[in-house]
Amino acid sequence: MATVFGSLWIPCLVLSILGIAFLIGELFLPGFGVAGICGVVCLIAVCVMQFMSASPLVATLVTIVLALVLVVMVILFMRSMKNGMLFRSPIVLKDQIESEAVNLSDSKPETLIGKAGIALTPLRPSGIALIDGKRYSVETQATFTEKDSEVTVIAVDGPKITVR
Repeated sequence: MATVFGSLWIPCLVLSILGIAFLIGELFLPGFGVAGICGVVCLIAVCVMQFMSASPLVATLVTIVLALVLVVMVILFMRSMKNGMLFRSPIVLKDQIESEAVNLSDSKPETLIGKAGIALTPLRPSGIALIDGKRYSVETQATFTEKDSEVTVIAVDGPKITVR
């Protein structure tokens, strides 16, 4: 067997198993692809080692088999992302925002000008204030305001509410 696959058949087998394990791990580990990169590097190392030690025919066959394994892994990954285990995992966001959730027609911040409220958080210079019984994200004019201080709305520019 060592003559057919060359003198490096045990390291090649270990690297092949390790590379495939890394690629499978990449399917289930959140992150930016370290496991996937390690898996691909292991499989490339197997191909290079085969071309260095085995006959060209065996090395070509090993390379073709590893390429097919990679293609199958990509297909399984895509199917799993679409409707498989990965789709049901907490990694994939499935929630949708409904139009009623972002309807801003109820709140007219322009009507808040001149109204008083209480700072619910320290305003350094932005924070949360309670004005007319509703919580608003507000900011001051480059001054720091302590929590529970009284504030007055002096300007509204779109979603930006400025208080004093």
